[in-house]
Amino acid sequence: MSSFESVDHAFLRKRSALKWGRWDDDVIALSVADIDFPPPQGIKDALLKVIEEDRTPYGMHAGDPDVLEVVCEKLNRINRIQASFDDVHMIPGTMFSIFISCYHALKPGDEAIICPAPIYPPFIQNIINAGATPVFSPVKYDNNCALDLDLLRSQINPRTKMIMICNPHNPCGRVLTQKELETVAELAIENDLLIFSDELYEDMVFKGKHISIASLSPEMMERTITSFGFSKAYGIPGYRIAYLVHRGKRMKILKEQIHDIIVHTDTLAQAAAKAALTQSGNWLPSLRKHINEMHGYALNRLRDMKGVWCSIPEATPFLFPNLVVYGLSSNEMTDYLLHEARIAVQSGSTFGPPGEGHIRINVGTSKAVIKEALDRMEKALKKLKINK
Repeated sequence: MSSFESVDHAFLRKRSALKWGRWDDDVIALSVADIDFPPPQGIKDALLKVIEEDRTPYGMHAGDPDVLEVVCEKLNRINRIQASFDDVHMIPGTMFSIFISCYHALKPGDEAIICPAPIYPPFIQNIINAGATPVFSPVKYDNNCALDLDLLRSQINPRTKMIMICNPHNPCGRVLTQKELETVAELAIENDLLIFSDELYEDMVFKGKHISIASLSPEMMERTITSFGFSKAYGIPGYRIAYLVHRGKRMKILKEQIHDIIVHTDTLAQAAAKAALTQSGNWLPSLRKHINEMHGYALNRLRDMKGVWCSIPEATPFLFPNLVVYGLSSNEMTDYLLHEARIAVQSGSTFGPPGEGHIRINVGTSKAVIKEALDRMEKALKKLKINK
């Protein structure tokens, strides 16, 4: 039996504090971006060996050399980013990369364009925390969530300092095309803008091809801060491990700012990252296959629910259906499904104004859990009136 065919509910209620542990036992949790499966055995085995090495003294600021070696090899081979040790910094999770990029690049009065929007909420909050203004560049929902590149061009002004992209995209599941990325790159060069690129879901692509915007040219490598991580595809969010990639004059400053804040990233978490890249066998193909099957199943079920519309995701474990026809706001719909159906989903409005009318569903669990949740959702929606 595949390890993805069932989940350990008792374990999830006890240890998955943000996703499952916060709810009553009768609630099905499909909100927080965590998969419900234990990580690859190779990661656990490697960590047991590493513990015997006593990696307890302070390590190198940017990361342990054996970890950086594996990460750079992966960047060169898979992402086509010609990275060396000097271009990489291990960090405690991709959220930290969002924070440090905004902290580094923005000041009060600046603007940062989020393209595409809606977007993972910490993008919005960290721009605001820096005293800057988030500018939303919405996807075209009626065109497979494509970027509106003409709109993006029109939104750039003298206050714009950074374009922030998420590819693959959370929450819509888009994989940005080479043409889209090339246009964003051209706009950044023309207007001397920094790019921040969150590529956390690069390992969960089912259609299309993930391309790192920093790989387009040496100039884009020096204009882009790219963030990669392990928490989603390898199921180790609790280890808080990721890495950012950048080359050029900004990197020295970024490194100094990171050192001042965290000294260096946890050495055991770095060992888990190395094991994820070297000891995980065919975990990723198996996980992708399962998530893709869950997408297909859930999409068919949603299409059978009157008034529900959902774009087809090309990546990530998410679906982002639109339920606006029922006349409830995203927050109201989320509350309704929690109380009436006992399922926890994420309100689309938390992803910014372009997410209003939607909810985000995480299908990174077993089919039995998804089936029960959608059964409950379908029954609850039938009790609502549809606005004509």
